[in-house]
Amino acid sequence: MNKPRYYFINERKHASLDFATMGFDYLACPWRFEAVFQHGIWRVRGIVEDTTMHLPEGSQCLHYGQELFEGMKVQTGADGKLYAFRPLDNARRLNAGADYLCGPPVPEELFLRGVEEVTQANAPYVPPYGTGASLYVRPFYLGIGDNVGVKPASSYVFRIFVSPVGPYFKGGFGPEKGQKFRVSQYDRAAPHGTGHIKAGGNYACSFFPGRDAKSQGYAEALYLDPQEHKYIDEIGAANFLALKKNTLLTPKSTSVLPSITRRSLMRIASDLFQWPTEERKIALDELDEIDAAACCGTAAVITWIQEIHDSDRKWQFPFDERWKKLYDKLVGIQTATEEDPFSWRYEIKLG
Repeated sequence: MNKPRYYFINERKHASLDFATMGFDYLACPWRFEAVFQHGIWRVRGIVEDTTMHLPEGSQCLHYGQELFEGMKVQTGADGKLYAFRPLDNARRLNAGADYLCGPPVPEELFLRGVEEVTQANAPYVPPYGTGASLYVRPFYLGIGDNVGVKPASSYVFRIFVSPVGPYFKGGFGPEKGQKFRVSQYDRAAPHGTGHIKAGGNYACSFFPGRDAKSQGYAEALYLDPQEHKYIDEIGAANFLALKKNTLLTPKSTSVLPSITRRSLMRIASDLFQWPTEERKIALDELDEIDAAACCGTAAVITWIQEIHDSDRKWQFPFDERWKKLYDKLVGIQTATEEDPFSWRYEIKLG
């Protein structure tokens, strides 16, 4: 097997890719990181080359959905250094999901080691500062083994691959990037189910509602709470944000994924901008009183919501410069053009 070359920061050369024009799509990089849990112990395989995985056909991840994943970005900062954003929070969220799915936790130091090593091995694929592109990092966790019965696996794979991706919005975030969403008649997650963890099945069951919304000309489906169908939960795979007068609101729900981007934006709003913030139930009817709406996630950071349609109602929201202020501050912290008062940047050193 070939071995990866590790790069010093001053000798790193970028791959022959047009980072400025690439889309938000998968592009295979040479190396990935892998560890396997067997007989009660995590064994580190380290950096591997094969883009394919060979799993027992009875694996629980294939039949019963015992699978988790995470998503984060590594970016080149204005200072030339490489930074991940809050990777320890991703590790803790993955482990919360592992506990719920009755699997062993991935040691936090192993998770961080994997993020570091896979980035170091694929350093030429980290886009340069100023392109708007980043290295998307995808850790995932699979229950595997020879099995037929419905029960947790005894063995697990933890693996991380990376892919350079372009900016979600070409030309940056602005008033021309508004999206329209439709209130869905379907549920994304069950009450007291798995909506609060990043399990693959949560996303598979959103394909049909998403297709339904897109077939009618909308960007995605807006999901209400699965118990009363009265309160806003999520939009597609993104968290909902609203501005009501001077207050930044976000839904409080047990079926919503605890978004790292959302928590970061709420912290910036409260601590740096001194805006009032509230995490609480937001009724669909309360949209009548909302001044501006958006959704947030790793890929786009913030997406301005221009319209929300229900079966017999429509809400329209103007672009609000406060979304741009939040977006610029968070991206600035991620790329070292802004101070990092919360110690969110995690430097990945080369050499």
